[in-house]
Amino acid sequence: MELTLAEFVLMVLLGSTGLVFVSAVVSRTLHARAEARSLRHRVICRLCQDAFEDSGTTTLVSCPLCHAANERGRGRRLG
Repeated sequence: MELTLAEFVLMVLLGSTGLVFVSAVVSRTLHARAEARSLRHRVICRLCQDAFEDSGTTTLVSCPLCHAANERGRGRRLG
Protein backbone atom coordinates (compact mmCIF):
# COMPACT_ATOMS: atom_id res chain seq x y z
CA MET A 1 0.00 0.00 0.00
CA GLU A 2 1.47 3.32 -1.04
CA LEU A 3 0.54 6.64 0.52
CA THR A 4 -0.14 9.69 -1.53
CA LEU A 5 1.07 13.07 -0.38
CA ALA A 6 -2.48 14.12 0.54
CA GLU A 7 -3.00 10.99 2.69
CA PHE A 8 0.34 11.52 4.42
CA VAL A 9 -0.45 15.17 5.23
CA LEU A 10 -3.89 14.18 6.51
CA MET A 11 -2.37 11.51 8.78
CA VAL A 12 0.19 13.96 10.15
CA LEU A 13 -2.50 16.58 10.86
CA LEU A 14 -4.79 14.06 12.57
CA GLY A 15 -1.91 12.66 14.61
CA SER A 16 -0.73 16.07 15.78
CA THR A 17 -4.30 17.13 16.63
CA GLY A 18 -4.75 13.97 18.68
CA LEU A 19 -1.44 14.58 20.46
CA VAL A 20 -2.46 18.15 21.35
CA PHE A 21 -5.82 16.89 22.68
CA VAL A 22 -4.21 14.19 24.84
CA SER A 23 -1.61 16.59 26.24
CA ALA A 24 -4.33 19.16 27.08
CA VAL A 25 -6.37 16.54 28.98
CA VAL A 26 -3.30 15.36 30.90
CA SER A 27 -2.29 18.94 31.72
CA ARG A 28 -5.75 19.87 33.02
CA THR A 29 -5.93 16.71 35.12
CA LEU A 30 -2.54 17.34 36.72
CA HIS A 31 -3.42 20.99 37.37
CA ALA A 32 -6.74 20.06 39.02
CA ARG A 33 -5.03 17.51 41.26
CA ALA A 34 -2.36 20.03 42.32
CA GLU A 35 -5.01 22.65 43.08
CA ALA A 36 -7.05 20.20 45.16
CA ARG A 37 -3.93 19.22 47.08
CA SER A 38 -3.18 22.88 47.78
CA LEU A 39 -6.73 23.58 48.96
CA ARG A 40 -6.55 20.64 51.35
CA HIS A 41 -3.77 22.42 53.29
CA ARG A 42 -5.31 25.91 53.23
CA VAL A 43 -6.72 27.34 56.46
CA ILE A 44 -8.59 30.64 56.87
CA CYS A 45 -8.32 32.30 60.27
CA ARG A 46 -11.67 32.85 61.99
CA LEU A 47 -10.58 36.19 63.52
CA CYS A 48 -8.37 38.04 61.04
CA GLN A 49 -9.51 36.18 57.86
CA ASP A 50 -5.90 35.53 56.85
CA ALA A 51 -5.46 32.58 54.51
CA PHE A 52 -2.41 30.44 55.14
CA GLU A 53 -1.21 26.93 54.42
CA ASP A 54 -0.39 24.35 57.05
CA SER A 55 0.63 20.84 56.04
CA GLY A 56 0.42 19.38 59.55
CA THR A 57 -2.16 16.85 60.69
CA THR A 58 -3.28 18.42 63.97
CA THR A 59 -6.91 19.48 64.41
CA LEU A 60 -6.12 22.95 65.80
CA VAL A 61 -3.87 25.28 63.84
CA SER A 62 -2.46 28.54 65.14
CA CYS A 63 -2.72 31.59 62.87
CA PRO A 64 0.71 33.09 62.05
CA LEU A 65 -0.63 36.68 62.26
CA CYS A 66 -2.97 36.82 65.26
CA HIS A 67 -2.06 33.45 66.86
CA ALA A 68 -5.73 32.43 67.22
CA ALA A 69 -6.56 28.73 67.31
CA ASN A 70 -8.45 27.57 64.22
CA GLU A 71 -10.05 24.24 63.44
CA ARG A 72 -8.92 22.56 60.25
CA GLY A 73 -11.43 21.52 57.61
CA ARG A 74 -14.89 22.48 56.40
CA GLY A 75 -16.75 20.94 59.35
CA ARG A 76 -16.09 23.76 61.78
CA ARG A 77 -18.94 25.85 63.11
CA LEU A 78 -19.01 29.55 62.33
CA GLY A 79 -19.85 31.96 65.10
